[in-house]
Amino acid sequence: MRKDLQEFIAYGCIMTGVFLLLVNIFTGVGQFWVIYPLAVLFCPLIWLLIENKTVAALIISVLFFAACVIQNLIEMPQYLWFVFIIPLSVVFPIIVGLGRAAWTRATSYIISLFVIVFYLILNLYFEPRFFWSIFIIFGLVWWPMSMTFWKKTRVFSIMSAGWIILFFSVLNLMTTPEIFWAIHPIFAVLWWPFSIYLAKMPFRYGVFGALVTIAYFSILNALISPNQIWAVYPAFAIAWWPLSVYYFVSCPEKANHFET
Repeated sequence: MRKDLQEFIAYGCIMTGVFLLLVNIFTGVGQFWVIYPLAVLFCPLIWLLIENKTVAALIISVLFFAACVIQNLIEMPQYLWFVFIIPLSVVFPIIVGLGRAAWTRATSYIISLFVIVFYLILNLYFEPRFFWSIFIIFGLVWWPMSMTFWKKTRVFSIMSAGWIILFFSVLNLMTTPEIFWAIHPIFAVLWWPFSIYLAKMPFRYGVFGALVTIAYFSILNALISPNQIWAVYPAFAIAWWPLSVYYFVSCPEKANHFET
């Protein structure tokens, strides 16, 4: 980064921090809310001023975590929410310190497992009635899964689609088991592996796509209005897809092949 741009960012952070601090002091507000933007503004400032990025990341993590602890103890000492910041404060300097070594399969598994276990414990301790850590688990699993299957496009599409289907199915059962709304994201995500495997085979792609779409509307019909059969109308329209592909794509290709 150019030196003049670094100075611009540094002076901008300082000027903004001073302005917000004065606003907090002179407006007579009882809460010291400026600690949040100050903690955020210090991060790029420290990152630019310190050449050793590992040390910079460590200082940023410590300062940001300290700001959260102080504000937590001032505002809500009865609820220690700062513990939720611990994984971020620990993982960030580790990833920066490892450099390129952080983007390995082993590192992704170790760090993801650490963060998942940590939030699972917090979930069981603070709020055992609702399994909110499922969202963190869903997001973190993508890192090791991507590092493992990024060279295998087809396998990655199947694993990813399966993971998304599992997530929405469990979330559906947890939140509103009486309404099967997970069918919508399941239907959408199925097109990922279908497209990867069958995109170069138009007729098979049309047949499987039509079958999946007809099944989706049929299940939707049974769930929403079982006494009125309306799924036959979209099914009739969708049936033209593989039929058209067969006669206007597959047959001409076969004819050209035999002619040559």
